[in-house]
Amino acid sequence: MNAMDDGEDDLGLSVAALAGVGGSQIPGQALRLDDAENMLKSSFRTMALFEFFADVKRPASIGEIADNLNMPQSSASALTKSLQDSGYLEREVESRAFYPTLRIAFLGDWLIKMSGLPDGFADNLSRLSETLGETVFLAMRNGIYSQYIYTHHKPGPVRAHVETGSVRPLVCAATGYSMLTGDTDADVGKLIRRTIHEVDKPFWKDNAPAALEGVQAARTRGYAVTYHPSGNGTGGIAVALPSRGVRRQLCVGVVGPTDALAERELEIAPVLRGFVAGLPRSIEDAIMGRAALARAITPT
Repeated sequence: MNAMDDGEDDLGLSVAALAGVGGSQIPGQALRLDDAENMLKSSFRTMALFEFFADVKRPASIGEIADNLNMPQSSASALTKSLQDSGYLEREVESRAFYPTLRIAFLGDWLIKMSGLPDGFADNLSRLSETLGETVFLAMRNGIYSQYIYTHHKPGPVRAHVETGSVRPLVCAATGYSMLTGDTDADVGKLIRRTIHEVDKPFWKDNAPAALEGVQAARTRGYAVTYHPSGNGTGGIAVALPSRGVRRQLCVGVVGPTDALAERELEIAPVLRGFVAGLPRSIEDAIMGRAALARAITPT
């Protein structure tokens, strides 16, 4: 998972700092530190594995899992075996490939209902992607970052691949601009300064100051755009979701090559705005919508 370019070494250092033992050679402390590191590493790998499956949406072999999670095959085998024994993974008999079971699917089902999002929201995003012929995503505000929590990739060899779980600074992406439209200019300014201070990549530091203008334009247009021809060559168009009843701000959008996306901006933006306008404005609206649907399909 390339969210913030945090590797396992960084994770280990953070554990050492929290433990307060640093380079201690006391055997008992070293053992506890190693145990904590291993537990945290396994936890992050487990979440990365399920985000990988959410991204590819198909069974995967041990070798593919190891390559994508950047771990030894022996570690991938141990992880998948443990999750299979726990009922979270299943293994196909013929191909020997692994895939998640329904147990993992039901873990978050209640959260989607509580968020106020309509039933079948992921399917709606998939249809939106097929309608537009572009990669569509759902992103969440997470601290100073915008985090992609669901993606449906455009088929074909030429596409912008967005890894589920990856992040971009709020002040450097269309996702962030859209989710900052409800913030004051003063708050956006504070976030710009904080981002410049905290991020490591020069590209993000250089682009952060443009956020205020981008957020102001998003308020006027009703959608946000960013094009980064000098960065990774990708652009984004995003629209914030209604925030009432949702604990964290969300947005939907499209990502793709800058030139191609810029040409289609005036075509894509109204479709995204229409998609968001059709969503429930609150949890209460979502519940009423489900109740109305239940009444409509219940025989009298």
